[in-house]
Amino acid sequence: MALGSRSLSRLVVRFGRIAGLGLATSLAGPLAAAELTLPVPSAIIYPGQGIVERGLSTGDFIVKDDKVGLFVLEERMLEGMVAKRTLLPGNAIRVTDISLPDLVTAGSQVTLVYRETGLFITGLGTALRSGAMGDAVTARNLDSGIVVSGVVEADGTIRIEE
Repeated sequence: MALGSRSLSRLVVRFGRIAGLGLATSLAGPLAAAELTLPVPSAIIYPGQGIVERGLSTGDFIVKDDKVGLFVLEERMLEGMVAKRTLLPGNAIRVTDISLPDLVTAGSQVTLVYRETGLFITGLGTALRSGAMGDAVTARNLDSGIVVSGVVEADGTIRIEE
């Protein structure tokens, strides 16, 4: 049985109603995209270097709507951040390419702080892991040799947790 063009279009419409949005989605084409002006490095930025300090400019990009959240959208998102990998001039910066700078570096001497109601103990230790503010790290107490874990504070001390 041969179908004329009118019969075929009725079949497509009927099938579309039965299948729901699946057919409409497949006929709609690719995902929508946004035209964005994003901050980009104006010079090569190596891991550990401050991003804003090295210089920024802007670049125009077309990004799929579902991928917009992967990129740094505004220069203020980069304030106080360092590169985790080499960033090249003119390339968009991914959120995963940046981090807060390490306040504690592995092998360095750190102050360990333990606080509890009515009790405040400090000591010296050696950081076993590097970390930025809020990161969980471990350190070896210089007096006892015991390895303790804690959280890096804004002043570079490690707050010991039980």
